[in-house]
Amino acid sequence: MRIAVIGVGLIGELHARIFRRNPLCQLVAVSDTDSSRVQKVAKALGCRSYTDYRTMLEQEELDAVSIATPESFRHEPAVEAARLGLKMLLEKPLGRSLADVDALIAALAETGAEPAVNFILHAEPRFARMKQIAAEGGIGAPVSVSARRVGSRLGIEKYAPWTDLLSSTLIHDIEMAIAVNQAPVERVYAEAVVRACAQYGCHDAVVATMRFADGAVATFETSWVLPPSQPEPLDPSFRLIGDKGSVVIEGSSQGMKIVGEEGYVLPDMTHWPMLPDGVGGALAHSLDAFVDRARTGAPPLVGLAQARRAEAVVAAMKRSIDEERPVRMSEHD
Repeated sequence: MRIAVIGVGLIGELHARIFRRNPLCQLVAVSDTDSSRVQKVAKALGCRSYTDYRTMLEQEELDAVSIATPESFRHEPAVEAARLGLKMLLEKPLGRSLADVDALIAALAETGAEPAVNFILHAEPRFARMKQIAAEGGIGAPVSVSARRVGSRLGIEKYAPWTDLLSSTLIHDIEMAIAVNQAPVERVYAEAVVRACAQYGCHDAVVATMRFADGAVATFETSWVLPPSQPEPLDPSFRLIGDKGSVVIEGSSQGMKIVGEEGYVLPDMTHWPMLPDGVGGALAHSLDAFVDRARTGAPPLVGLAQARRAEAVVAAMKRSIDEERPVRMSEHD
């Protein structure tokens, strides 16, 4: 399967590196408006580079494309790739607002495309096993979810200028909470702290609750305010409680601890650890799953309908913060 990557920033370059080492696909080209960066990535990975994705799509014979641009620039390349009939992986979130998301979904529906959306927790073994246990009734009926995703101020420096905490970070846990419960979300309520991120019009920290139609509840905590010196760069936790048992997932280091001259570190071995043979973790598993499913015609791990449910909750949480009230999901249907 011949594949290209559109957008080779932090995450897009990792996409390209993962596809480069997957024996079931061939990384043909990469595209980015930053000419020096895209040339550097292409040279390192032995593929062609383009500063205009349209030119790349016209000139290359492709089977699939991965789109890892900032969400403000995702609509046009996604629709263009869909019109060409390419298999497609879209990074999340799908847009800067729910209106943007709905416009993209409507445009893709007209082409008949069924892209995958890259919610990597579905490919992380602990979360995949939790989903299986929940689906098989191993913990009974879900009662509550408690999720935490706390990062350092590096998140503000890297992401706040063009995205926000809910859309970039907490959306993973929101989508997973919906996936393990199955019942529709009924309403949400959220409070935010706005200090360092005031200049960007987003939040330093958010605490939120979510109620499902079956009476189950979820609580969420997220922030990106801790100093970069904290031992664990990203501190996540996901606790699923049922009326017959529970599943608890803690941390991203998976038990690994390092003590060296720079101090005590709990390295991130979960999301995209850099291993001797390349990028590993949930991101690599997710992209490899995309390749496998695209080649065989199997449905994606997460499709547009699932992604839209999480995007709608994010939008409702932002509205709850702005209007200082609980928001019913019927307001975002």
